[in-house]
Amino acid sequence: MVKKAAQVVIATIIFWLAWWGVAEISNSALFPTPWQTLDSLWGILTSTNAWGHIGISTYRVLAGVAIGSAFGAIVGLSTRYWTFMAVAVQSVIYPLLQSVPTICWALIFVLWFGLADITPILAVATSVAPFFIINIWEGLKELDSNLTEMASVYTDSRWRVLGKVIMPMLYPYIFAATRSSLMVAWKVVILGEIFGAASGMGYMLSIAYGSYRIEQVFGWTLAFAIILIIFDYGIFSFIDRKYIRKWKPQET
Repeated sequence: MVKKAAQVVIATIIFWLAWWGVAEISNSALFPTPWQTLDSLWGILTSTNAWGHIGISTYRVLAGVAIGSAFGAIVGLSTRYWTFMAVAVQSVIYPLLQSVPTICWALIFVLWFGLADITPILAVATSVAPFFIINIWEGLKELDSNLTEMASVYTDSRWRVLGKVIMPMLYPYIFAATRSSLMVAWKVVILGEIFGAASGMGYMLSIAYGSYRIEQVFGWTLAFAIILIIFDYGIFSFIDRKYIRKWKPQET
């Protein structure tokens, strides 16, 4: 653990030194130094207005993931009970959602709803739904059929079998889908806010870019990176170690 922490520190120092060196060599206003970026980041973190935009983006991410995950989970689970849905997911629904670029959805929603909260939220929802569809679909294929058959002997209720047997076995797949979705959602919401919102982190990035405040662009980008690191290496890594690994099969 100590060795790994030391390697992380060394890698971080090398990254910052390389950044500083390139900035000094280029000597360009379009490439701020790490210190200028950190100063801009500090200005963002100490601004009440900036925290308001961060909160708005967080709300849109969570709302979009909630909508996309609900739709994806329903569609994915339906493939177990209806053959038609399995065919529809494989041939139409999943390929459509997976193949259309996020920017296309963002532009479509801008045309439909204008600069409103619903635009980036729906852009996030359409981007994360495929993660839940494919993870739950694949998870259903890996279910232990002996357990589900045994459960069916003791109850005729599909809902009880689903809640007590099937869903617990799907927890690792749902967690993986949620983790991937939130990472993608943060990237999508920035794009959606740049094209179709009048608030949020993406909107502030667009304002900074439009006014040629490059250090602000770097500052908001660094703030965005920190949020992703907190979600991935903080929240999700902790949940994985504490709760999810016990559902994974033990290697023999």
